[in-house]
Amino acid sequence: MTKFLGVTVSLLAISTAPAMAESSAKTALFAVDDVNRDTVPAGTPEAFQAAFGKSSSNAVTRAVDDQNYSFVPLALIPLSGGKTALISTGASECTGHVCGGLNTVHYLQPASGQAASASRYAVAGEWMDVGASGTFGNPALRWGWTDAIASAPVLYTEGGGVWQGYACSYAVLTELTPAGPVEIASIPIYYSDGGAKETGASAYEGTITSSVKNQSFTVTYTGSKTIAERYIRNKDGKYELKGKTKVPQC
Repeated sequence: MTKFLGVTVSLLAISTAPAMAESSAKTALFAVDDVNRDTVPAGTPEAFQAAFGKSSSNAVTRAVDDQNYSFVPLALIPLSGGKTALISTGASECTGHVCGGLNTVHYLQPASGQAASASRYAVAGEWMDVGASGTFGNPALRWGWTDAIASAPVLYTEGGGVWQGYACSYAVLTELTPAGPVEIASIPIYYSDGGAKETGASAYEGTITSSVKNQSFTVTYTGSKTIAERYIRNKDGKYELKGKTKVPQC
C-alpha cells in the first residue's frame, strides 16, 4: 500500500472502551482499494457523461476555483429512492507538495421526458470537494464504501503525504445522506517515521474492523503496537473519540 499525505490532520477525540455489541474480529469491516484512475469501472461512462457532459474520452477537465482538474469516474454507489451516487476523482494541474486533488459526488436519478432520450440519468445534486486528498495534485489515494456504519451509505476516502521522512495518511468518512454528502469522521490511518530515523523507527496502520450501526465503530492499528480505538456517534451525527489517540502524528 502506498501511503503519502499532504496536510496536517486534526484528529477526533477517542474512546478505547469496548462495545458489547461489536465484533472482536481483526479483519476489515469493508474493502478499501487503491484508486486506479486508469481504469474505467463498469457502468460509469453514461453516469459520468450525465454529470460532466459529453467527452471524446473518459476524462474531463473542469475548472474549480480557478484551478483545472482532470476528472475520471471511480464508482457508482446505490442510494435510497432509486438514486445513484457517482464518485469521481480530479487530479490537479498543480503538482506542488501543497496541492491536492478533488473527489466529487454527483447524485443521479432516472431521467424522464426528453432527458431520457439522451441519457437514463439526470443530475440531482453536485458536490465538488468531498473527503480526503493527497499531495502533488492527487485526489484520494484509496477508497471504499459501506452500509454498516450509518443509515445511508458511507464513502471512505484516504489521502496522504510525506514530510521530511515522516509519512502519514488519514481517512474521511462521508455519509451519503438523502440531502447530500455529510462528513461524519476523520481518522488517522497510517504513520511511519522510518524515513526520518536511522534507529528506533515506528509504524502504524489502521483498519476499521467493526461497527455498531449509527452508534460506533472501531479502528484497529497494527505495526509497532496493536491498538484499538473506538469512535462514538454524537447527537450531531459525527463520530469522535473520547480522549487522545495513541497513534503518532506528523
